Amino acid sequence: MVTLRPSTSADAPTLIAGRDAEFHRFMGDGSPDPRPTACIVVDGTVVGWVDHDIDRQWLAPGECNLGYNVFAAHRGHGYATRAVQLLLDHLAAGGELTTATLLINPANAASLALAHRLRFTPRPDLDGQAYFTRGLPPPT
Repeated sequence: MVTLRPSTSADAPTLIAGRDAEFHRFMGDGSPDPRPTACIVVDGTVVGWVDHDIDRQWLAPGECNLGYNVFAAHRGHGYATRAVQLLLDHLAAGGELTTATLLINPANAASLALAHRLRFTPRPDLDGQAYFTRGLPPPT
């Protein structure tokens, strides 16, 4: 079972240790003090993280950009897809955001597949990156 829990400063060593060549290829160096929205937890073990931000130049009011990483040993099990869906549900329940976006390196086949599985809509590329959007349902 995949769950999310808020990240804390105590998670930083685990999140940094989870960075591998694929992380660096698509995400760069990463923060020396990572504080994502949530840690992805499977069977009590942190296997990655999900995040959202609203401070990107291309975002309109009510939009957020999503980011995520699953550690190498845990990839290929659907954890990222489930974690992003849980984050989308959480953001929708907050009622302040209307749209989620993904900005994906076109060489990142796994993330492109995730966008398709979660029914994100392709938009014109943004700065050479594949760009996707998905509306959030209104809060219930």
